[in-house]
Amino acid sequence: MLLIFILLFSFNNATASESTQYSQEPIQLAEKFDTRRRGMGCGTPPSIWAMGMCKIDSFCYANPEDVILWLPPVKRTEGSNFITVKNLATQQEITKRWQISDTTIPWPIEEVPLTTETNYSIRLSNRNGVNTYSVILNMIPSELSKITQQIEWMKEKGCTQQAEMFLNKQEIKSEEQDA
Repeated sequence: MLLIFILLFSFNNATASESTQYSQEPIQLAEKFDTRRRGMGCGTPPSIWAMGMCKIDSFCYANPEDVILWLPPVKRTEGSNFITVKNLATQQEITKRWQISDTTIPWPIEEVPLTTETNYSIRLSNRNGVNTYSVILNMIPSELSKITQQIEWMKEKGCTQQAEMFLNKQEIKSEEQDA
């Protein structure tokens, strides 16, 4: 009886360790595809004020009229793309057709005005399915007149990629002025 118990125990341990080795591969594959689905590799937006339709959590802006929506190449499909923008506080929303030839479209200010520190739902749908993003929009306070203050504020609000783009733009400007 003891011998049977020992054999069963060693068999279960061997099976468990073997399944652990095999189960790592599907997890790594799932992580690979999950990063693609979350929007990694979408590239750099064409402007600081372009909101990429990838993984976004927060977005900062200085002037509501400058905010544009950007559809990266990895998100474009042949045929029709539709975008729905919804203010989750007021429930204002609009659905618009996004032509494949248009890399960017302006934020629909008339239909869904920008409100600072407000959560918006952005849904992109096409023949490949539907992707929904939730983003909090933050207007840079006008009293932050220095660029370094604005960049620091943007980082605090989670707009890190925008802050880095803003910093790089300022470095290029200062280099051009020095030349």
